[in-house]
Amino acid sequence: MGVEEAKMDKRELLDRYEATGDEAAYLEALPLYERAARNGADAHTLKDYGYLLECHARHLLRQAVAQYQRAIQLDPDYDKPRYQLISARAGLQEPELPIAEYKKELESAPNEIRWYRLLGSAYLKAHDYNRAGEIVDRGLALEPDDPILIGVRAEVRAGKGDAEGALADWRRALELDPDHIGPLYMSAFLLEQIGRRQEAMDTWQAIIDWSEARGYELDTIWPKQELARLRQAG
Repeated sequence: MGVEEAKMDKRELLDRYEATGDEAAYLEALPLYERAARNGADAHTLKDYGYLLECHARHLLRQAVAQYQRAIQLDPDYDKPRYQLISARAGLQEPELPIAEYKKELESAPNEIRWYRLLGSAYLKAHDYNRAGEIVDRGLALEPDDPILIGVRAEVRAGKGDAEGALADWRRALELDPDHIGPLYMSAFLLEQIGRRQEAMDTWQAIIDWSEARGYELDTIWPKQELARLRQAG
């Protein structure tokens, strides 16, 4: 009877948290599910545990969205929170919201390159590679050497199976803006994905070298782990 009551307690707390977002319900339910998972929980309980964590993640993403929106209101010309908001919306399965916003911005200012960058990125997060590519092409017609748009085009090409085109674009983006390391990370991921392990390792080493040259020691920890993992896999 005690086990059944415990199951009911956990489930009731989960239901309350899902319905109300009451953080107290989450904090009360979490250790109960953690203990159940350690002690051989059944499939239904593990499913509920996962859903509790999923609901919590969505609540946290909603909070992140609110902070990004505040940052944008405070400094409309600061684009970093705009990109973060695009990612957060995608995590909430709402990619259509930034797409609609930046379509309007682009229509209002068709010569402003930042709206091509943001709209292209929003389409990318929606996995709409065709529309992302169309926006990138229009933007590059205005500024052919824009490294951000070239980086977006690389992701479009990768998404459509053109690995060589993607890698070439990331190399070009890095040439145009050597202080932006993103293309190296994207290249490392893709190289491993297509089975070019040695080149992926070389790219992780380049990431480590880039960070160490700038004194970013903390930023080398994960790349070193990835490099070690690939070496062990060989």
